[in-house]
Amino acid sequence: MRRIISIFKALTLSSLRSPSVIFWNVFFPVILLLILASIFSNIGKEVSFRVNLVDESTTFKNTNMDFASYISRAFEEISAGKNAVITLQSSTTERFLNESLKKLKSGKIDAVIVIPPLFNTQIYAAVAQQKSGLNLFSKPKIEVYTLENSETSDLAFTVISSVLESFNLKILQNSAPLSDFVSPKIEYISKNGQNFSYIDFIVPGILVMAVMTVSLFGITDDLLVQREKKVLRKLFVAPLNKSEYFWAMILSNLTVEIVQTIIILVLGIYLGSHFNIGISVLLYIIFVMVTTLPIGFFIASFAKTSDAGNALANVLNFLFMFLGGLFFPITGVPLAVKIVAYAIPTTYLANGLRWAMGTMSSPTPMYLNILVPSIWAIVMIIYSAKVFKWEV
Repeated sequence: MRRIISIFKALTLSSLRSPSVIFWNVFFPVILLLILASIFSNIGKEVSFRVNLVDESTTFKNTNMDFASYISRAFEEISAGKNAVITLQSSTTERFLNESLKKLKSGKIDAVIVIPPLFNTQIYAAVAQQKSGLNLFSKPKIEVYTLENSETSDLAFTVISSVLESFNLKILQNSAPLSDFVSPKIEYISKNGQNFSYIDFIVPGILVMAVMTVSLFGITDDLLVQREKKVLRKLFVAPLNKSEYFWAMILSNLTVEIVQTIIILVLGIYLGSHFNIGISVLLYIIFVMVTTLPIGFFIASFAKTSDAGNALANVLNFLFMFLGGLFFPITGVPLAVKIVAYAIPTTYLANGLRWAMGTMSSPTPMYLNILVPSIWAIVMIIYSAKVFKWEV
C-alpha cells in the first residue's frame, strides 16, 4: 500500500506540473462551458411572456366599482400589437384555472394571474378604511403563480407587478394618504414537465467530456510514452509490481477527475444551472468515471506508439463528444448519425447524468444508460488485459 501511495503522489505531482495536462483537463472544459453557455444560453426562450388571467371576482360586476375588470383591461392592452410584452389568455372558469396551472407546471406558460372572488369588495373596503383612518381589513391581494427556479417566469412576475403598481396610482389617486392597496401574492409552482434550458443541458455534457478526456489523453499518453522511454521497465526492476502501478495510476486520474467535477458543478451553479446533488447524482458520476477509465487502457493496448495512440484518442474524442449528444441534442439528425450516436457510451452517460441531476428526462431507458457503458467498459478491460504489453 505504501508503494501505491508513493507512485500515486509521483504521478499526481507530475500531472500538476504539466501545463498541457492542467490546460486540457481543467481549463479547457471550463472555457468550453463558458463559451457554449454564452452563445447558446437563449435557446428555447420566448420573445414575450405567456400569461393566463383568471377573473374569479363576483361582486360589483358591470359597475363603476368593478376594479377587477380595470385590471383585466390593463393586461389586455399591453398584450395587444405585434411587439406585445405578454401573450394573454383570460377566462373566469375554474376549469380554465386548473388547465392554466397544468400548463405552467409543464413550462407552456410563464405565469398565472388569479383575481379572487371578493376582490372588488376588498378594494371598496380598503378605500373606505383608508379615508376613515381605520385599519380593520387586510390589503387585497392578487395571486400570481410562477414557475419555481425559472428566470423567464420571474421576469413575467416583474411585468405583472408593474401593471398592479400602475393600477394603484390610477385607481386610488384620490385616497389620502396615497397607499398601495393591491399587491401581488406570489405562489411558486414546481416544474413537472420538460422545458429546454441549454445551460441545464450542457453542464452534464461538459462533465462527461471532462472525465472522458482524462482517460483518453492522460492514461493513454502516460502508458505509451513511459513504455517507449523504457520507464515502465525500470520501475518494475524495483520492488514494484504491475498491479501496484496500475492502482496508483487509477487513483491519480480519479483525483484529477474529482477536481474537474467540483469545478464544473460550481461553475454550472454560477451560470444559473439548476440541478440536484444527491446520492443518485454522486453514484452516477462515479459510474461515469469508472466506465470511461478503461478507454485509455484500450487505446494504449491497441496503439503501438505514442503518436498512434494520440491520433486514435483524438478520433475517439471527436466521435464521443459530437455524436454523443454532449453539447447538442441528437434529435433530428440523419439516421446514419443516429445509429452511431446510440452505439457509443457517451450518449447513454450524458442521458443518465442529466436524468440523475434532474435537469432533463432521459430519452433512453435508465437501464440502458447503465448497461451500454458497462458493456463498453467490460469489453475494453478484457481486451486490454489480454493485449496490453508493458514493454515494447
